[in-house]
Amino acid sequence: MGAAMAERVMAAGRHVVGYDPDAARCEALREAGASVAKSAQAVAEQCRAIVIAVYSAAEVETTLPHLTAAADGSASVVLCTTTCGPDDILRIAACATASGVGFVEMPVSGTSAEVRVGTASCLLAGDETTLSSVRDIIDILFPRSVVVGQVGDASRTKLAINLILQGNRAALAEGIVLAERMGLNGHAFLCAARASAAYSSVMDTKGEKMLEQDYRPQSRIFQTLKDAELIFQQAAQHDLPLPLMTAQAALLRRAILLCGADSDSAAVIEAIRQPANAGDIR
Repeated sequence: MGAAMAERVMAAGRHVVGYDPDAARCEALREAGASVAKSAQAVAEQCRAIVIAVYSAAEVETTLPHLTAAADGSASVVLCTTTCGPDDILRIAACATASGVGFVEMPVSGTSAEVRVGTASCLLAGDETTLSSVRDIIDILFPRSVVVGQVGDASRTKLAINLILQGNRAALAEGIVLAERMGLNGHAFLCAARASAAYSSVMDTKGEKMLEQDYRPQSRIFQTLKDAELIFQQAAQHDLPLPLMTAQAALLRRAILLCGADSDSAAVIEAIRQPANAGDIR
């Protein structure tokens, strides 16, 4: 995701300074035309808009002190793309603000492939003045964006959207396997589904990958499960049972066992193609 966003900014003629603890990713960034810093703090020393694209809230909290240590208190703004729980993002934003750094909550709806071509969207939350100060960068990264309110609201919105998205993905997988078992041509079925009232953009992003068993990651399935766990945490706080999500999360766990944690989220279909037994999916 970070590489995809860097590519968009460079394609718009802006200079990118990046850092990743993985040396191979840094080298790939350098080869793409960006400058590579020696640390996260070195990025913050050179950039007014600082995008964080890491796996979890815990990683954001580990990274943030390195960014705020370099801030001059006047122009730096952190844009956080990581999907976090609302309580986590509020704590993170408070730490940034206390250090004199602006903070924008900016979780992404879409895969890295969609970010590259400009069809992914982002959810924005934060102070209006802070948002305006980095709007030029946001518009490069995400031509489609929605302002949803104050910090915390973007995470709440993203989790509810992810619940729907994960359900759509599992439903598509189940439909494809049923079509296959009935002897239909999978590609012809997908074409018909796209033209039907059941259409979802998941058919465009994951349908062919499911049919071709192409699980090279655009969105990793372990991260999909991480987001599912965040959804369950919020549901528990609001005393809300999620029967469909519970079944879908069981499919994710089965798919991870079958295909590996780094597989694309399209691999959820293998949990339907290859259930261990009827009692495993519950």
